[in-house]
Amino acid sequence: MRAFVVALVLGLTACSGAPPSPPVTATRVLELSGLQPLANAVGLSPDGGLVVTGDFEADLIAREVPSGTERWKVRVKPRREQRRIDGIFFSPDGSLIVTTGHDAQTTEVWDAATGRSVAVLDVGHCRGVAFHPDERVLAVAGGSTIHVVDLSSGGKVLRTLPNAHPGDGIFAIAFSGDGLTLATISGEGSLKAWSWPALTLKTSTTLSGMLEAMSPVSLTLTRRGTRAAANSILGRVHVVDVAKGREYGTFGNVAQAPGHGMHAELRYSLAFTEDGDWLFAPDTHDRGLRLIHVPSGKVFPVLQGDGPFYKAVSLAVPASTVAFLRPGSAEGFGPYAIEVWRLEYQARPH
Repeated sequence: MRAFVVALVLGLTACSGAPPSPPVTATRVLELSGLQPLANAVGLSPDGGLVVTGDFEADLIAREVPSGTERWKVRVKPRREQRRIDGIFFSPDGSLIVTTGHDAQTTEVWDAATGRSVAVLDVGHCRGVAFHPDERVLAVAGGSTIHVVDLSSGGKVLRTLPNAHPGDGIFAIAFSGDGLTLATISGEGSLKAWSWPALTLKTSTTLSGMLEAMSPVSLTLTRRGTRAAANSILGRVHVVDVAKGREYGTFGNVAQAPGHGMHAELRYSLAFTEDGDWLFAPDTHDRGLRLIHVPSGKVFPVLQGDGPFYKAVSLAVPASTVAFLRPGSAEGFGPYAIEVWRLEYQARPH
C-alpha cells in the first residue's frame, strides 16, 4: 500500500508562523438530503471520489462524489446480529473499507470498489482501526487488546497485545505517517506510543483535566510520530509531545448545539499536516471545520454549515476533501444529509 501522506499542497507546512488570515477555505461540492434510517458514520476515500455511510440498521452505502450516484449497498450483519455501524475506515490506497461497531462481535473488511466482503474478523467491541501506511497490515482496537491483522492472508490475526491499557479499553488507535509508531488512547485519557513492529512501549502520557470524562473519539499522529492529537466527548482537543511524553496544549470547544453538551458522535475528526504544525479539527458547536496552528495557538475557521451540528466527519486531506453527516434537527433526529466540501488553499502565507 502506498503511504497516506497528509500535506497541504500550497506550502502551509513550510510556514514557521501563523498567517494573519485564514489559509484554507471550502466549497460544498455535494449535498444529498433525506437519508433514512438514522445515519451514524461516514467515510471518505483518500482520493475524495467515494463517500460511504453507515446507519443504525447496519446498511453500508457507497456513493460517488460529486454526483451522489449510489455505487453499491450492503447489509453489515455477518452473524445475523442486530447492530449499528459506528466507524468506517478506508485503506491508504482506497481499495479496502473496514466497518466497526462498539457493541458488535465482529469487525468487517470490504472491497471499496464493489462492496464485496473480503474478511470478517473475530474482533468485537472495536472502537477503531489503523491501516499501516506501507505494509498490508491492520491494527484493530478490540476492547483492551491490540490485534495485528494480515490483510494479504484473508484477515489472519498475526499477533495480539492484550491489556494494552490495564483496566481500561482502547478508544482510538492510529499509525504515524512513517509507519514506525502506533498510538493508542484509553477511555480515561492515557495515550501510549508503541514502536512498530515490536509493539514495545515508547512513551505514556496522561492527558490533563476531566479524565473521568475524557472518552476520546479521535486520535491522530504526525508523519514522524513526534506529536499526537486527541479529542473527547467534551470537545476539547489535546495535543501531545509524544517524544517527551507530555501534553503540549489544549484547544477548547463548546456544546454541539442547544441541549447537546457532549461531542461523542463526532468521531475520527482530526488530521495533521505533514510537518505537524497545522491540525484540522471540528469547529465550535461541531458546526464545521477549523484549522489550528499548533505552535502559535491561533485558530482559523475553514467552513461552517447550515445545520444545527455535524454528527460525523471524514477527512481526506491529500484530496483536499472533507465529508460530514448532518442531522435534520438540533436533537439529532433525521432525516440526515451528506455534505462533501472541497478545501481550497490560499497563496502561501508569510
